[in-house]
Amino acid sequence: MRTAEPIRIAALTVLVALASCQAADPRSDGGDTIGPVTFACDDGSDLVATFDNAPDPATVRLVRGGQEATIPQAISASGARYVGDDITFWNKGRDAAVEWQGATLQCSEAQ
Repeated sequence: MRTAEPIRIAALTVLVALASCQAADPRSDGGDTIGPVTFACDDGSDLVATFDNAPDPATVRLVRGGQEATIPQAISASGARYVGDDITFWNKGRDAAVEWQGATLQCSEAQ
């Protein structure tokens, strides 16, 4: 059974390497920033998000109408979730659920 050990180690190494690979986001500037990304929301408004992965925790800068906010990333089981005092932005794929000062919005990335 000792001859199988190098094969297991090699297979595990390949799996770990593949798991750490991520496709480059075409909206990225090549650095830590993604965006700005425009989302069209179900109330007819646009929401512009710029993601900054440099700080710890990462942040998103949101602009809606004449208002803007920068909020930190929070723990999320799926997707990316950002939580501020009266704003929550949850993004998964090209969709976002937003609570903005009492309004609940469903948004999709504008084409």
